[in-house]
Amino acid sequence: MRKLAGAAMLLLAGQAQAEWYETTGQAAIRNGDQAAARAQATEDAVKRALLFAGVSVRSVQQVTDGLLTQDSMQLKSHGEVQQVHLVSERASNGTFEVTIRADIVPGEAACPNVAYKKKLLIAPFKLKVPEQAVIGGLFELGKVSSELFNDKLTELSQSSWTQTLPAPIDAEKLSYHERQAISRQYGARYLLSATLNDVSLGETQGTNWQFWSDADRERFYHLQLSVFDLAEAKLVMQQKYQTSAIWRVRKTTALDPQYHRFWQTSYGQAARRVLDAAVLDVEEAIRCEPVVAELLQVRDNQVLLNLGSAHGVEIGDTFTLVHRRELNDNFGRTQPLLAVTDMTVRVTQLSHEAAWAQSVDARLLANVQVGDLAKAAQKVVQDEWVEQESTGQE
Repeated sequence: MRKLAGAAMLLLAGQAQAEWYETTGQAAIRNGDQAAARAQATEDAVKRALLFAGVSVRSVQQVTDGLLTQDSMQLKSHGEVQQVHLVSERASNGTFEVTIRADIVPGEAACPNVAYKKKLLIAPFKLKVPEQAVIGGLFELGKVSSELFNDKLTELSQSSWTQTLPAPIDAEKLSYHERQAISRQYGARYLLSATLNDVSLGETQGTNWQFWSDADRERFYHLQLSVFDLAEAKLVMQQKYQTSAIWRVRKTTALDPQYHRFWQTSYGQAARRVLDAAVLDVEEAIRCEPVVAELLQVRDNQVLLNLGSAHGVEIGDTFTLVHRRELNDNFGRTQPLLAVTDMTVRVTQLSHEAAWAQSVDARLLANVQVGDLAKAAQKVVQDEWVEQESTGQE
C-alpha cells in the first residue's frame, strides 16, 4: 500500500475488541519550530485514526500530550483509545510527518446506520462585512475558506459526502417550499452554511522603526458555522470559532487567498486551524443523524429512492416507508406530518444516487405517494480485514 498523509490501515480486527489503525499526520514547520510542528502532526494523525475508526475525537488532546513525551503510552479514555505507539517521525522540505499506530475500541453506544453516508450541501462562506477585506484584498476569503473546508471534510469524513453550491444560502430564512425544492434538486437533506463575522485588523503590535513597512497588527478570523436539516427545518449544529494572528502585510499589498502564499502566513495558518476544528465538529454532528430517503417514483410494489451507492446503500438493504403529509400551523407556515407505516421494502437495483426497492412481501404499496419517505433499517457492518486510504492535503 502506498504511504500517504492521511492513509489509515486497519492492522488487526478482533471479536468486538480493539483494532489497530496506522495513520500518518503532517504539519508545516514555521519559523524553524519543529516541536510545534511535531505536536500538530501527531494530533492530526490521532484524529485521522479516530475518524477512520468511527469514534469520538474529543480525547485527542489528552492522547497527543502523552505521545509527545514518550514513544509508547497506555491510555483509557471513554473505552476508545487503549494504546498509541509512535511508529516514525521525520522532517523534510518544511514539513514534519508523524506516523502512529493506535489501538482503538469503538464506543458501546454506536450510532445506528453509521455505515451510511449523508449528502451534505456546502454553500460558499460569506463575509459579514466585506469592507473589512479591503486591506490585503481578502474579498475571496469566504469562498476559498469553504473550498478548503470541503476538501478537508471530503478527505476525512466517514459519515458524509459533499456537493458545493454556487452561492451563499441562509437556510434558516428559507420557506418550507424553498427547502423542499433545494432538497429535491440536489438530493440532499443537510445544508452547511457559514459566515466570517470578523476579519478586521486590531491594534498595532509593538513599535516599527522601519519607514518602508507598516507596523504589525493583529487580525481576526471569526467564523460562525451551522448545519441545517432541510427536511425537518432544524439546526443540527451551530458553532462559533474565533482566532487571531499577527498581520505582517503592508496596507497597500494584496494577498489573494486563492494562492498558497496567503495560507503560509501566520494569519492563514490560524485560519486553517479553525477550519480543521470545524471539520471535526461537523463530522461529529452528522455522524448519528438519521438516514432517510425520499420516494421519487412509485410503481406497483416498487419505489425509487433518492439514495444510492454513494450513500453506502447495497443490494438487500431494507427501509421502512413513512407517509408524509403537509399541514398549515396557526402561523400559516407549512409543516410536514409524518406517519410510520408497517410496510418494508428491500433494495433490488442500485445506481450512484438512486435505488429501486421492492416490497418484502410483494404486496401493493397502498396509499404510498411520491414525496413519502423511507427510513433505513439498522445496517450491521461485520468485522473484516480492511484497508482504507485517503489523499492528504498538501
